[in-house]
Amino acid sequence: METLMAKLMVLILFLSMIAPKRVFAEYGQWCIADPESSDDELQAALNWACGSGGADCSKIQVNQPCYYQNTLEDHPSYAFNSYFQKFKHRGVFAEYEQWCIADPQGSDDELQAALNWACGSGGADCSKIQVNQPCYYPNTLKDHASYVFNSYFQKFKHRGGSCFFRGAAITTEADPSHGSCHFDFIP
Repeated sequence: METLMAKLMVLILFLSMIAPKRVFAEYGQWCIADPESSDDELQAALNWACGSGGADCSKIQVNQPCYYQNTLEDHPSYAFNSYFQKFKHRGVFAEYEQWCIADPQGSDDELQAALNWACGSGGADCSKIQVNQPCYYPNTLKDHASYVFNSYFQKFKHRGGSCFFRGAAITTEADPSHGSCHFDFIP
């Protein structure tokens, strides 16, 4: 019985390395790519997982055993599962870089109220959106609010701060920095 169980576990392990999205075990857990994600999202997450995320992506390189299926669903699935298996017992989960920006559908009144609060009692750094500062241009309410919302979010996200601003803001994984205007990201 132990030999059969050992063979079954080896088979499950082998199958999970080849096609993790298709393998399920009663007690096993795998992390796979969400098939609803866009190619850009998958590529960005794959780059992070194989880079600073610490996943072992050596087996999905050319001429390695898990290179095929060479798809933008299978490679991220392998990398995500590698990361998950490596760190799941440490309580470490991926934190993708996120910035907080003004919701493009937010009204000017909502944005202005949130901007006023963030620059006032909210404690955001609003100095860089002033005249002759790197984030003054483009001189629009949405651009200024985006910089200020992100300043607040990065400063307070680990102390309970959020990127909500009464619905006037959203998070993005695309760095909104432009020209000399740098939007901070604090891990």
